[in-house]
Amino acid sequence: MLFRRRRQRTSPRIKLLELAVATRYAVSRLGLLAARLKASYERTGDASLHQMLRNVLRLQAVLEVLSIRLETLANIGAISSEDLSIVKKTLLEAKQAYGIIAPGIASMLADLENMVSSIASMSGVEVSVTEDPVVNEHVKKILEEAEAVAEQRLTEIIEKPA
Repeated sequence: MLFRRRRQRTSPRIKLLELAVATRYAVSRLGLLAARLKASYERTGDASLHQMLRNVLRLQAVLEVLSIRLETLANIGAISSEDLSIVKKTLLEAKQAYGIIAPGIASMLADLENMVSSIASMSGVEVSVTEDPVVNEHVKKILEEAEAVAEQRLTEIIEKPA
C-alpha cells in the first residue's frame, strides 16, 4: 500500500505561539544583557551604562507585553488585521528606539517583525503600519506600560544592596 505524506501546513495559531516563544526568548536574552550591564554599572558608575540598562529594561518590558498579547491571541484563536498591526508597529517603534543598544538587537527585532508578516500572509490578513489612530493608541499604551514597568525594575535593581 502506498501512503502519501500530507504536506503539513502550520496553522496561523501555531505560528502565533511560535512568535510568542521567540519573543520570550528575546526577553531572556535581554535579561542576560541587563545583568551584565548592571554588574558593569556597579563597578564603574558610568552614566552611559545606566542609560543602556534603562533602555534594555524598557525593551524587555515591551517584548514581555507583546508576548502576553500574542499568547492571548493564540489562545483565543482570532487573528485580526488590527492585532497584527499593533504587534508589528510596536516592534517597529521598539526597533527604532532601542535597536542600537547592543549588537544583534536590531536583527532580533527584525526577525520578530518578519514572523508577524509571515503570520499575516498565512492567515490572509493585511498588516499596515500606517497612521491608524486605534493602532497608534494601543501601541502608545503598550510603550507607556512597558516604560513604567522598566522604571520600577531599574529602581529595584539599582537600589538593591549587593
